[in-house]
This record gives sequence, C-alpha cells and structure tokens, in this order.
Amino acid sequence: MMRVLLVEDEELIREGLRLTTPWEEMDMEVVGEAGDGEEGIEKILDLQPDIVITDVKMPKLGGLKMIEHLKGKTDCEYMILSGYDEFAFAKQALHLEVQEYLLKPVDDGELREALENIAAKIKKKQRAGSGEELQQSPDVRNIQDKYLDRAREILRERYWENLTLKSVADDLLISDSYLGKLFKSKTGYTFLEMLTFYRIRAAVDYLCGTDKKVYEIAYAIGYSDPKYFSRVFCRVTGMKPMELKNGRHLPKDHILRRL
Repeated sequence: MMRVLLVEDEELIREGLRLTTPWEEMDMEVVGEAGDGEEGIEKILDLQPDIVITDVKMPKLGGLKMIEHLKGKTDCEYMILSGYDEFAFAKQALHLEVQEYLLKPVDDGELREALENIAAKIKKKQRAGSGEELQQSPDVRNIQDKYLDRAREILRERYWENLTLKSVADDLLISDSYLGKLFKSKTGYTFLEMLTFYRIRAAVDYLCGTDKKVYEIAYAIGYSDPKYFSRVFCRVTGMKPMELKNGRHLPKDHILRRL
C-alpha cells in the first residue's frame, strides 16, 4: 500500500483531501499531515512516505523550498496542489522533478489520475531497482509537456474558432503568459504561428480536395477577411491559394514538418 503525506496550511483542504479521496480504492493510505513546510520536513523524514502532496505557498516554509531541502534525503515522489499558476513556480517544480502540478480547485478525476500515474512510476521504479534509470525514461512526461500537448490538441480540433492565447490558457487553467512561453520555448513558434499553421494545413486540404471558393475556405478555417487569408497563405506556403487550386504543386510535407 502506498503511503501518502499531506502538507497543506489550510486545515479544511487537508481534511477534504483526507476524507473525500478514495485512498483505499487506489491502494493508498494517508499516514500523516503537516501544516507548513518545516513541519512537512520533519514528518517526511520521520514517516518516509511514498507520495507527498503539498501546497506551494505556506507559512514558515513553502512547498518548493521544502522539496528542495529534502533533495537527496528521501525517495518519495511529489505532487503540488496550488492556487498559483505562475510560470516561475511551474518551472521550479519541473527543475525539482515534481511529478504533477495541479491547480486548485482540483477535479476529483484529475487528482485520482495524477495519483495513479505517480503510483505506477513508483512501482516501476521498485521493479527496476533504480530510480535513476526511470528519471531518464521517455515514458515520463513532465508538467510542461502535458500543458503543451493539450493546447496543441485544442488548436487541432478547433482551429476555425476565434481562438486566442488567453482563451486557450483559460481552458487549461493557466496564465496566458505561461502558455505563451511554453509555445516559444518548446516549439520555437508563438501561439499565433502555431494556430496559423494548423489553419493553413486545413486550407491546403480544402484547396486540393474540394470545390470550395477561396473566400469560403477562408471563412471555414477561421478568417473573416479572405484577402488577409490569401496574404497569410502566400507568406507560409510561397504561393497564392488560386495557384494551388489551379494545379500548381505545393510541398505539403514542408508545411507539415513545421507543425
């Protein structure tokens, strides 16, 4: 059975986690609680839990400082539940190899999935007999990758909508500045550039596979101004929409590689 310790300064939240989470169903038990990072250090070193769930900002000592202090002194895995979505917090959590960074209020299903993911990693580490090997495993996705994957999924599935960096960030419950930095740092492209690529890829399919007129295609993929769409299409592909529609070859793979 996995041993869990809760570090949270708000007693009501700690009690809610302890009483409403189906610990037994996940083969877990809460073995201790702490109200701040200093108490958390004492409890973690004493009880040696498998999983620690902690807040970021707490009196005396915050969760990230607590984790940093315990680095190399314990083998537990960490999950952060926080009301703060600042990029600096997420970046530091990633650096400290925190397994999950969830924003309050946390959905019960999301919490359970995160706990089960951590438990699976612990079991795999135990079987392998070496935590170092697992840390290098490509199967372990970091916090930033999860946000970015979901954002790109939204672009793929809803590119024709009036999407903005803020609207997508709001869907993910993170700040638009954080999401913007993720796109640039992870892909090399801005949010708008990525949205444009998805729209242009759809336009290529329309132009090659349908009888739709250029202005109809512009509306279908999210542009209200067909002339602006034509300029964007030309900038990305090197040709005008009508040139493609009239049969001139377009290197589709070139566009797809950029997506």
